[in-house]
Formats: sequence, structure tokens, C-alpha cells
Amino acid sequence: MTQNTDALWCWNEDCPDYGVKDKGNIVPKEYSGKHGNVLYRCRTCGSCFSETHGTPFFGLKTPKKEIIRVLAMLPEKGSIRGLARATGYDKDTICAWIRRAGEHTKQVNEYFMRDLHLNAVQVDEIWAYIKKRKKTSNLTKKG
Repeated sequence: MTQNTDALWCWNEDCPDYGVKDKGNIVPKEYSGKHGNVLYRCRTCGSCFSETHGTPFFGLKTPKKEIIRVLAMLPEKGSIRGLARATGYDKDTICAWIRRAGEHTKQVNEYFMRDLHLNAVQVDEIWAYIKKRKKTSNLTKKG
């Protein structure tokens, strides 16, 4: 079993290598679960964690590719009930997936958008860039 583990780190907060990437301490241990997720082990502390740990897919029984496929259909279908009818999944299940994805997105956004120390001019420039990109992408879609 060969896996690139350079971007992984130990999730055990008591481990001396907690949060440290590319140290060589994370190794694949085995495949686990119905969908064959990789279970990793930290050589430093011995703790194990799933490849989906820290993602919206952790602990779910549905394959992540299927969840992504269903959620990607939401804008096209326009409603959760329509999506449920089209995919055969219960609307409550789809709502739970949306909540998980939204919470994860919020956490990622908060991580990257902290301590920016922007002044009003810099914020205005960012919004001007976003508006310009939006106009350009609308022209590209029509043409």
C-alpha cells in the first residue's frame, strides 16, 4: 500500500508531531470501512485516524463521490425536495450533508480570513476585483 502522506499530520493533540506535515511519521495502516477508506497511523504516538478525519465526509456511510455528486446537483434542481426526488435520497439526509458542507466551509473560511489587517482601500480594491471578475465570467458564459 503506497500512499503519499506528505500533506498529512497526526490528529492527536498530545503527540509531539501534532499538526506537523511532511515529517514521515504518518503511514498507511490498512483499508477500513465499506468504502475502503485508508486508515493511517502515526509512528510517533501510535494513534490512528481515517483519511476522512477533519472533512465533512467523516463518519458517513455514503461514498464521498456520491455525496459530492448529489450536492453538485442542488443548483440545477433548485430545491432540496427536487434533489431528493431526482437522487432517491431522503431530504433530511441531503439537508444533513448540506449542513456538514456548510459548517466545514465556514471553518475553512474563518481559518484563511483571520488576521488580515486590511484597511478600507484594500477591501474596496478586493470588491472591485470581484465585481470585475463577475462581469467577465458572465460575458464568457454568453459568448
